[in-house]
Amino acid sequence: MRTLVEQTASMAREWFGRLNDHRDGEALLPGPGDVHVLMGGVEAAKWLDRAEHPAVIIGTQDMLLSRALMRGYASSRAVWPMEFALLHTDTLWVFDEVQLMGAGRATSAQLEAFRRSDAIKQAKACHAHPNSARSLWISATLEPDWLRTVDFPMPVEGTKAVVRVIPSQEPDERLERLATAKKTLTRVADVPATSNKAEVQSYISQLADSVLNAHEPGHMSLIILNQVQRAQTLHAALAAKIKSVAASPTLALVHGRFRPEDRRREFEKAVGKDGRGGATDIIVVATQSVEAGVDFSATVLWTELAPWPSLVQRFGRANRYAELEAGADVRWIDLLASAQDAKTAEALALPYSADELRAAREHLLPLAGVSPAELPPAGEIDPPTRVIRRKDLDDLFDTDPDLTGFDVDISPYVRDADDTDVRVFWRDVSSIGDKPPHPHSEELCSVPIGMAGDWLKTVRKQQLSVFVRDPQWRHADGATSVAPPGWTRLTQDPWPGLVVLADATVGGYSEASGFTGNPKDVPTPISDNGTLVDGSGETPHVQDGDVGGESETHDVDPRSEIGVQVLLTAHLRHVEAEATKLCDRLHVDVDTRAAIIRAARWHDLGKAHDVFQDTMRRGLPDGAVVSGALAKTVKSNLRHSRAYFRHELASALALLAQEDWSRDADLTAYLVAAHHGKVRMNLRALPREGAPTDTDRLGARFARGIWDGDELKPVDLGGGDRWAGGPLTLSLMELGWDETTRASWTERTRDLLARFGPFRLAWMETLIRLADWRASAKEKEGVYDDC
Repeated sequence: MRTLVEQTASMAREWFGRLNDHRDGEALLPGPGDVHVLMGGVEAAKWLDRAEHPAVIIGTQDMLLSRALMRGYASSRAVWPMEFALLHTDTLWVFDEVQLMGAGRATSAQLEAFRRSDAIKQAKACHAHPNSARSLWISATLEPDWLRTVDFPMPVEGTKAVVRVIPSQEPDERLERLATAKKTLTRVADVPATSNKAEVQSYISQLADSVLNAHEPGHMSLIILNQVQRAQTLHAALAAKIKSVAASPTLALVHGRFRPEDRRREFEKAVGKDGRGGATDIIVVATQSVEAGVDFSATVLWTELAPWPSLVQRFGRANRYAELEAGADVRWIDLLASAQDAKTAEALALPYSADELRAAREHLLPLAGVSPAELPPAGEIDPPTRVIRRKDLDDLFDTDPDLTGFDVDISPYVRDADDTDVRVFWRDVSSIGDKPPHPHSEELCSVPIGMAGDWLKTVRKQQLSVFVRDPQWRHADGATSVAPPGWTRLTQDPWPGLVVLADATVGGYSEASGFTGNPKDVPTPISDNGTLVDGSGETPHVQDGDVGGESETHDVDPRSEIGVQVLLTAHLRHVEAEATKLCDRLHVDVDTRAAIIRAARWHDLGKAHDVFQDTMRRGLPDGAVVSGALAKTVKSNLRHSRAYFRHELASALALLAQEDWSRDADLTAYLVAAHHGKVRMNLRALPREGAPTDTDRLGARFARGIWDGDELKPVDLGGGDRWAGGPLTLSLMELGWDETTRASWTERTRDLLARFGPFRLAWMETLIRLADWRASAKEKEGVYDDC
């Protein structure tokens, strides 16, 4: 949950800041700058390029698990493999509040099982690999059987899942005081009999009166409702009623459907900017976003009936530190008390099921208090409806969309089906101009997919301006009359992780209430094409565009447009040097090291192609002298003359054309082809890619801007490697055996996946990409003198 992510990150940075004075050079202790947040894209790329450094990554379930499945929500397709690799290598996963994870609980256990299985397989094959990842599941209500899945826990040569339980009768006085902190429980039965708007409004109005009557000046009252819309309505009702109160309490609204700055403003009212306490006389209206670990303590707690594990967490927000001698007043609102029929019960219970609420109700009815010592066991939770299997994970290793342009939907493995998000940002579309707009992290508002679907359906019917990324867009296309550059109108229902650009005039967002879907709520755009409107000029953290300098589009190379010209042979040397350093720091085994360093020598050979060289020379200032093939150029925003041209494919084809067929050559060719994340498991033309037009090439094979028979001039690659020059062939696009190229590209890559497994193959892929990133950054900074 977002609120807990922010609070945890703040405390972690403070702790590592205190320890910072004790760091010794390259010690393994992280510093405050090594704490990264993955939440709606915040700091999305910063942790990727420091693979050999310690880090603490804190994120929401959807952000982290989607990356662990190589489908990172709100992330660039090009960096999915890198995120996947680093999150499964030398990493300790800590899953907090297991009972709230839903579908993610089984996924986390299955991924642990897959990593353990792969570690054994790689060891038997004598393939050295750095430390795998391990998992720690923690909760106040955890039952070990909740983690049992088809593949986990599994008996792996003496290893097993270890369960550690802190005894409930703990002799420590402080823990005993917390376990017995007084919390008196009262049932509230003034609830709607139906779900119609008038009855719900009446319920909210009565609740507002009751909250004000029960509020104790100088203390916190906390009201937790199950639906954001009900919380927004209650907040508005309370705001209207306290206007006439002379010494009115502070009023805060806490839920996950705000833009970050608005959410921080509300949250800090309760916890303060430093997390050590906000206003003392305050009424906080909240949703489930405060269930898990949010560090504040209420004197009066109101909560709607919810599933039992959720209620246990909510009770923990009252008299949290046992600071109230008289105890806290906890009032549970029996949503099902007056429900006329089963349909009404289900409507009032949303987003939960009525059965979940009925089961919790049975726990609550006999209780007079809800201190931890008084609570019954957690009981059972619903089993997952879908469990990811090994074949599913292997299929996800292929990051290309299918032939219709869609991706595999991983949402059933990340969260329960009714608990997935779309992210929306608002701009003045008429002022965007020719540069593709990228969302700043401060702009993004998470919206439940059901609510987003209803809102977007209405918006589309009215032919208003909402857009999604166009993965096939080319810089040559520019803006259109109906969409900003790089975007296209949304014409279908949204899917989890989707980023939506909405014109501000569409409305749907209130700075005071968050996302409402109301067209009358017109937000003020807080960013202008990536620059904050307040003029701070902060660099945007791109969500689904050029993360880490990797463009989402296929025929641009932003890392080749760095403000200086660099010879191809020099760049190959620089990348080889960076790859060598990285392998040294990570103690990479001899065989893997050889493959990575050789891939570094070959990775950009395809830049010798005439199409790429034409682009580089167009990027030079007038009068510039060129002494050889270029890898980098001065000007930016260039595009290749051939649509979707990918130089890394040319590099891989050249390597395979010159090498005798071997599995080692296949690995090197894969690492070469994959070093921008755009040519990986499959080799086929893109949907909008045009066939060769030269009269002598009509009918020739083509893919990613490479045409069968294209010539590459000779290049000395260093380290004893040399490309002798010659034509490129695309016959390995075809399935089956070919006398010239032998096995097809698909067969080769599937063999590599089976041989190394997804975790190790992605990790090797990541190392060559990091070496390339670092060499390019140093070239831009003028570190090398041989460019």
